[in-house]
Amino acid sequence: MRKIILVILMMGVMIMTAACGKAAADVSADAAPVPEPEKVIEAFGVVEANCIENISLDIEAEIAGINVKEGQQVKKGDILLSIDMKAYQEKIKSRQHELEIIRLEAKKLDNAGSNLDMEKLENDLKYANEQLEKASKELEAQLKLYESGAISKYEYDGYVKAAEAKRKNTEDIKYQLDGLMHTNGLDLAIQNEKAAAAESEIRQMKNKINRSFISGNNIICTVENGIVYDIGYKAGDKINPEKKLLGLMDMDTIVVKADVAEEFIKDVKLGAGVEIIPAADKSRQYHGKIAAIAKKAVEKNGETVIPVEISIDDKDSFLLPNFNVDVRIFTE
Repeated sequence: MRKIILVILMMGVMIMTAACGKAAADVSADAAPVPEPEKVIEAFGVVEANCIENISLDIEAEIAGINVKEGQQVKKGDILLSIDMKAYQEKIKSRQHELEIIRLEAKKLDNAGSNLDMEKLENDLKYANEQLEKASKELEAQLKLYESGAISKYEYDGYVKAAEAKRKNTEDIKYQLDGLMHTNGLDLAIQNEKAAAAESEIRQMKNKINRSFISGNNIICTVENGIVYDIGYKAGDKINPEKKLLGLMDMDTIVVKADVAEEFIKDVKLGAGVEIIPAADKSRQYHGKIAAIAKKAVEKNGETVIPVEISIDDKDSFLLPNFNVDVRIFTE
């Protein structure tokens, strides 16, 4: 009887041991490895356009019409504003007319052969030189006669005075001719300087309206995908050179600019992946990379942060400038 009880007890112990072993095995099987949490740095950022074009004009004109609204999306070639440049264009024409007159005056001065005063003086000088040469030869002949006693000193002095008069007359004509040539030369130089100044002024005036954003009398969009902002005028306004007409954001250059707390910046690397979630729709998710890390810390709201720039790989029309976004920067 004892043997039977002992056998039963031993069988019970074996059954309990097997059951405990199975339970331990089941617990061990259920305890799968727990994955390590992602190593990320969270920050707050804003969507911004890297390329912004501020359009302004330094000419006398007025706004004829506004063809866009604040925040409107535009494409290359779209008309943004219409401007009235008639007064400025007339000013250019007037200056060109003045230049033509200056050039005509310079041409007259440069063409010495057509100057009657100069022609007369040149002929007079030629004749005076001929007369002086004859008088000089005559004086030489009379000197020999005087030395031989054939004529008196009184007679000889008469030939001397005649030759001296011819020489003085020749010098006077030459002086007049030189003076006229000098005057013409100065006048020509002055006219040439005036012409050069007028040409430079006209060139500068034309350059002011020879701009990529001007087509005829219209201001046009110069980017493929732009957003209009800061329209500074209304129809009928005079253009102020110190005030821009409007601004254009190039939507193809939008990025996220975020601030990373200084205690985490050591783990942020160029090229690191970033997850971007817009506050406007947290169900949306964009992806990008760290494109730039500032080399200088700044203080914002009492906290020291380092600005970073994040490129956006999958941007779309929903993501707009000045959107607030949450960013998750992956450190591994």
